[in-house]
Parts: sequence; C-alpha cells; structure tokens
Amino acid sequence: MITTEKVYILAFPGNDANKEKLFAERLRLLPLPENTPLEVVEVPREIDALAALNAAGLKLMEGYNPDDKRDVSLAMGHWRVWHQALQEGRQSVVVLEEDFVPTGTHYHILDTDETADLLYLGRYASDGDRPANTGGLVRPGYSQGAFAYRLNRRGLEILTASGFAEQIIPAGELFSALSGQHPDREVKEAYTGRLDVLAPMKNFISPDGNWHASLQAAGGYIPLHPQLYQAFGEHEAAWVKRYVNPQLVHREFDLICDEPIDNVYAFPFFTPAFCQEVIEEAEHFGEWTNYREKDGDPIDIKLSSFGLDEVFNQALRKYLHPLLFHKYHLHGQGWENLTSQNFIVRYLAERQGHLGLHNDGSYVSLIVTLNLDYDGGGTFFPKYKKLIKPEQVGYASVHPGLLGYLHGARPITRGRRYILASFFFLGSRPFSDGTY
Repeated sequence: MITTEKVYILAFPGNDANKEKLFAERLRLLPLPENTPLEVVEVPREIDALAALNAAGLKLMEGYNPDDKRDVSLAMGHWRVWHQALQEGRQSVVVLEEDFVPTGTHYHILDTDETADLLYLGRYASDGDRPANTGGLVRPGYSQGAFAYRLNRRGLEILTASGFAEQIIPAGELFSALSGQHPDREVKEAYTGRLDVLAPMKNFISPDGNWHASLQAAGGYIPLHPQLYQAFGEHEAAWVKRYVNPQLVHREFDLICDEPIDNVYAFPFFTPAFCQEVIEEAEHFGEWTNYREKDGDPIDIKLSSFGLDEVFNQALRKYLHPLLFHKYHLHGQGWENLTSQNFIVRYLAERQGHLGLHNDGSYVSLIVTLNLDYDGGGTFFPKYKKLIKPEQVGYASVHPGLLGYLHGARPITRGRRYILASFFFLGSRPFSDGTY
C-alpha cells in the first residue's frame, strides 16, 4: 500500500476559521493514515493573480488569456506545492483545492499499490478513457480539473521539470498535456516529460458547488436560499439563467442601456428572482449596520457578512465590468484590477428613509433596484435636476464617483426600499472607508 505522507490544500484568503473546520470534517472521510501532516497553502486573491504571477517570475502560455483569474491563482498554488513537496523529500502527497468535498464510496482506491505518477481523485472527464489493470481504475483520456489528486515522487519530479513556470495554464490542462491526452497538439508539445496517469471510474472527490453556503454554515450561518450561493463550476450556467438578464449576458450593451444623464447609464442586470432572494437572505441574516452612515440608524449589510460577496463579485466581473469598459472607454491592463465594496441597503419610511447629498469615494458606483413596493425614493442628481428611479426590479444604474456627480437618496414615504450598492476602485482599498 502506498502511504500518503502529506496533504496540501490550496486556499484563497479569508474565512480561515470556517475553512479549518470544514477541512477537518471532510478529511476525516478519507482513508488517510492517522496524523497525516496537513498544510493549507494560501494562493493569491483573483484580483492579485497577475501581479503575483509576475512577482514570482512566472509567465502565462502565449495566447492564454484567462477570463477567470481564479485558474491563474490556483495554477501558481499547484506549482508551489510541487516544488515544496519535492524539497521536503515526499514520496507520495495528496493535493486538494479548498472547495473539495468527498462524494463517493470508492475511497479504497487511495490504498492501491498502483505506482502511477498521478492518481486523479476527481476530474472532469471527456472521451477516451481506457481500461486499467486494476479494478475501479481507468487510463484517463482528456480530462480537466486539478481539484483532487495524488502524486508520487516521480510525478513531482516530472511536473517541476516540465517547463510549466514558463507557460502557465490551468494545472489540469498540464496533466492532460503530459499524459499525451490533450487535444491541442501545440499544448502537448509545449512541455517536457510524460506522466503515467490513472483515475477512478467514478469521482469520489468533487468541487463543492455550494461552497460559500458551506462556509457560512460552518461559521454558524445557514443560508435561507442555498441556490443563491451555487454560482460556480457545474452550477454556474443554471445560476446565470436564473438570476442574470440574458441581454446583459449576451453583451447587448448599446441596445439595453439608457443614458438619462451624461455618463450615467441605466440597464437591466438581475432577474426578479435574484432580487427577491437577496432581500430575503439579508433579512434572514438580520445583522444590519450603520457602516456607511456612522451616526445614523442601521441601514446596510456588507455582502461579505453573509457570504454572498464572492458570488456577487463573479457576476460583476463577468457581466458588469465589460459594460463599464465599453461605456466608459476604460482601456489598459490596470482596469483589470477593478474591485468593489458591496452592500445591501434598506431605507425605512418611518426612520432613515433617505441619504443626503454626497459624492462617492469611488471611480464608479452601481445601484441595483431590488423592490418597488414603496413610495418616494430614487437617486437625485441636483446638478442635472434628474431623478433616477427604475420602474422594474433588477434594473441598475452606474455613475462616476468622486467629483461632478453629487447625488442623494430621495426620502421614501411608505414601505421599505432595498438596493444593492457597489463602489468600484483600483487596488485593495477604496479612497475612504467613510460615508459614500
């Protein structure tokens, strides 16, 4: 039996206590030797991925322009772990990405005597699998994903000497290239070495499509709408279909955008289902703060407080950022570092029903209308004598921050007004942490 000497888990920053608890619970399901060493290896945040890549002296493969920087961060993490395990003299290690979850009953495969360089514990399989000599295992065809695998010493040596540092691609693509199964001949020929690879016929570790809800549950908060958090991996297409306006998805920006004020754009963003569930999720969480109005009543909640921030940021990156780049003519690589603070805001007619005139401490600001069952309200721009008040839920408006677009939230006279507000800036911090 091949003994696993160490487990490495690649993890993004944040929620450390919750992750530690989840990792411990899930690792107990695997037949690992008692007291197997575990190391959690932090990978760069998505927004920092390209800067971290350059700082480490690594290079993307020519022609590889990833839409999802998460893959770049994880690729760097895999590369680091391979080198570290080799330097530590390890003979057999398991590498997992943070959202791993045991999903099967074939854990005995970890006890196999097969000496494959790489043993997938889970993957996204395509065509071309071939039978192996050991029951329950196959010689995999083209496969994607590097969320769970075991490497022996030879596998570590091959991967570290493959030339991956000069031509970074998703780690799972490298595995297929080095096993000779990648469909792109240029990718296959870009790396040196050949991996002997096996895989279980059926995954027994998969990515957790409910990862962010799982994290919150580990911290004591159980989401009211778990499907709202299922925006990644195989669940992404269904999430987008349920929650995002299809014309925005298809980038019909000039067709769907109105410009009621110069450089202020209004357009459909989210579906009514999204708006209703976000309101219900925030009320279910219930911990309203006065973060934006230090001296006022509690009216807002950071989306990060109930675990929705990364889900919302993915929607912003994929569907709003392209609109901003198009409408505001934002050119240059620096704009790829656009990030935001995200809140849900609740105005009550009986108190704290408005927000006074102010300039935002941001490059650009976003407001999403979540409901219509109130009187009054809307965003007023006094210089232009214009009130922006969408007549459909899910509609959004964007406007420049800083100077020139003084605005305020008109008072509501009946009901409750809910909005999502995002303030966009470059780098890791906004211009200020005070009132926006």
